[in-house]
Amino acid sequence: MLFLFIDDDENITNAFAELAASLGHRAEVAHSGGEALRMAGRTRYDTVFMDIGLSDIDGRTLCDYIRAVGPSREACIVAVTGLPDFDVTTSHQFDGYLRKPVTALDLKGVFGRC
Repeated sequence: MLFLFIDDDENITNAFAELAASLGHRAEVAHSGGEALRMAGRTRYDTVFMDIGLSDIDGRTLCDYIRAVGPSREACIVAVTGLPDFDVTTSHQFDGYLRKPVTALDLKGVFGRC
């Protein structure tokens, strides 16, 4: 599987990508919404993990853009957030969410279902 990890914190994306690789998956990282849009517009990702609090674009808006066009529009998109009041039922464009801090076990659970 090919994953895209989007977060403006490089430590987070690098840790997620390393975990994915250790489990036999391929992973790419983006550190801004603009970078993620360019990548998702040219590559078909199986699963996208996205911080919803990016500095250049809201993750919900980015999710809508990815869903609208491009080869990743049917990817499983998982919100990653530290917001205590985030409600995935009102953010229908996401297939699920993980609350920060995310553990290796949390990620492995998503790898198995998306």
